[in-house]
Parts: sequence; C-alpha cells; structure tokens
Amino acid sequence: MALPVSAPPLEGWVPIRLIWRGAEPIVEWCYLGQERFTHPFFDTTIQLALETPFNRLFRHHTTMAALEEWTRQSPGLPLAGFIFHMSRCGSTAVSQTLAALPEHVVISEAGPLDALARAHLRAPTLPASLHTVWLRAMAAALAQPRQGGESRCFIKFDARTALHLPLLRQAFPAVPWIFLYRDPVEVMVSLHHRPSATTTPGMGPGLPDVPPEATASMEPEEYAARILGLLRESAAAQFPGAPALLVEYRELPDAVWQRVLPHFCFGGNAAAMERMRHAAALDAKDRTRAFVPDSARRQKEASAAIRLAAGRWAAPRYAELERLRAHASGR
Repeated sequence: MALPVSAPPLEGWVPIRLIWRGAEPIVEWCYLGQERFTHPFFDTTIQLALETPFNRLFRHHTTMAALEEWTRQSPGLPLAGFIFHMSRCGSTAVSQTLAALPEHVVISEAGPLDALARAHLRAPTLPASLHTVWLRAMAAALAQPRQGGESRCFIKFDARTALHLPLLRQAFPAVPWIFLYRDPVEVMVSLHHRPSATTTPGMGPGLPDVPPEATASMEPEEYAARILGLLRESAAAQFPGAPALLVEYRELPDAVWQRVLPHFCFGGNAAAMERMRHAAALDAKDRTRAFVPDSARRQKEASAAIRLAAGRWAAPRYAELERLRAHASGR
C-alpha cells in the first residue's frame, strides 16, 4: 500500500525511521514538541513519544526532498561534535554527560541518520553528492532546538557507522569528532552477556570478502572480534590530519572535561561543569545507580575463546589506536 506523503511545516516533528520505496527513502516522523532527548538512546525517547494518543492516531511521512526543504527553512543548531565508538566503551557515558546541560541537544544513535549513512547499500547508484545532501539535511532535522534555549548539538552514532567515517567526514568536514575504544577482551565479554546487532551475523555490517553463509557458521567470538577490528581499523585510517580525538575507556570520566570538551570547543562555567560531573558519576544506562568501573570484572569473566579471538583479530588494531593516541599526546 502506498504511503501518504505530505510536505512541511514540520516544527516539533522528528524523523524517526526511513522506509525504502525502491531506491528512494521515505521519512517517517513523530511529533515530539518540546521534549528533550535526555534518555541514553534516541529510540527510548521516541518509543515513549509513540505511546501518546496523538502519535498513536497520526503518522506523518515525507520525501527526502521535503526534509531538505524543511531544513532550508529551519537549519537547526550548530553541530558541535560527533561521537563514534566501537561499542561498550563509554560512548553513552560521554553523551549522557553532555546531555546534562539544557543548552545541549544530544542525539544518541538515531536510526534514521545511521541508516542514511548506509543508504548506498540499499541504493548502489546513489550519487555521492546527493548522499551528502541527504546526510546534512537529516542531521539538521535532528538538531532542531527543543525548548528554545539550546545553543549546540552533539550526535553519537551507532557503532557500525564508524565504518562510514570517510563519507561522514566528506559531508561534515568542519565538525570535530572523537572515537572511543576499549580493550577488546572487555568489550567482547560485555557483548557475550548482552549481544549487539553490530556483532551479530546477518544483522551487522558483515565482513568484507567473507560470504554471508561463511559468517553464519563462524564462531561468535571470531565474528565479534573481526567486526571490532574493522571498526578500529576504520577509525585509525582517518589519522593523522583529522579533526579528531582518540579516547580510551580508562580515561573516562576525566577525559570528558580535560580533553573532549576542549576538543569540541566548549568551555562551560563552574555550574555547568559541576552538573556534568554529577551526570558522569551515574551509570550511563541506569541513571538511578552510581557508575562502577568494571574492567577488572570483565577481564576475570573472559573465556579462553574470547581471549584467543580478541588477540588474533582485534588486539593489533587496539594497539595501533593506542600508538596513535600516545603520539597525538606527545608521549
């Protein structure tokens, strides 16, 4: 059945999903009004909004051209920084710390933007110039002010979107970005307990030069380690010369105010810094609990299979990022 497609105005509406009609994406919108993105993930805010009577009754869809037109009228807040990561390495803690300030709009793993970064997989003939225009328009639509007092927007991408860093750097050359990473053994232990689509065969990005049927029969530890290695390799390939910063998990939370905020050209006053320090002291995904470091526990829980796979497929890329981080800091 054909979707009814309408045009702007779209004030108060947020793009929440792409629906592909052949090689053309249709944008689905949800009415959010002045609601801020304070939950750890974009999808949580949207799911709660979709439970309201208004959003149960109404569905709004537009073409990408309509989205572009809307963002020409309302270009959104300045993009102050992008957050890329390799999964389970503190990126949510960073985004939640930034979201503690009401003047910040923080978009954490918004499905429409991450999906659009992979649009060429659905539309192989998509011109790079149009792809760039779409990405800028989608980011602007997400970066709209919520309550009127915001001054900047930060965007955290899904882990697998790090594989598309060259495209995003082309689309947003002036936006500073960071890449967070962690000892792969600790990441893989976390993924073992709570799997992610990024490292699940058939759901994640896949492995280059490895047929899907081969990944389906691959040991989960090997598949996860190889995907993590690819993410690190993609980030490392952007150095040197990128407006980027490497952040290792063990540097958190101090690295947020010592390195990340200056990198994003933000110097908050004492009250703002105290508010962010309070946010950083809480568990990123459960704000009712205090943050407790878990590196020692993750290392203790690691199986022999995890250590073997991590050592072969992910550890060399981790070592390369550590070398690059040390070089950038002059150590």
